[in-house]
Amino acid sequence: MTAGANAETSPATHRHDADELGLEGIGFLLGMAHRAHRRRWEAILADLGLTAPQAAVLRLVTAEPGCGVRQLARRLGTDPMNAQRIIETLVANGLCAAGRDPDDARRRPFHPTEHGRHVARQVADRARRTERASMELLGDASYRVVLDALRTLAEPDSEPSP
Repeated sequence: MTAGANAETSPATHRHDADELGLEGIGFLLGMAHRAHRRRWEAILADLGLTAPQAAVLRLVTAEPGCGVRQLARRLGTDPMNAQRIIETLVANGLCAAGRDPDDARRRPFHPTEHGRHVARQVADRARRTERASMELLGDASYRVVLDALRTLAEPDSEPSP
């Protein structure tokens, strides 16, 4: 094999190609990290019969009883149709109940059932353990830096202008 061929297939060349393609950028790596974290999180939730989005909605409804679909969607950073599908599944599974708003017939406030509160506590316990594991993996200082950076990136006004 020639020296030129070796240079073309070296790890440094692959890294350069990845950089050129945007595969080492923050967006790509955040997506990879998100998917890996979600796979691990859903494995942790599997015996509860919940997906990651369902667990998030259940925790929100438990923390903020009486919230409606639009509030849930805003808090999750998703569209109301997606939040509606998730909450309907939780209602069908007996984890949440839909009420009626006497001041707005279109609005349906959601509350956790007793079983839903119990499951939400289990999810919260598992989430705390998962966070502790992440902190141990990264170290306390790096964990805090990552959290602060993610909070900044998650703020609606943090998007850079084109």
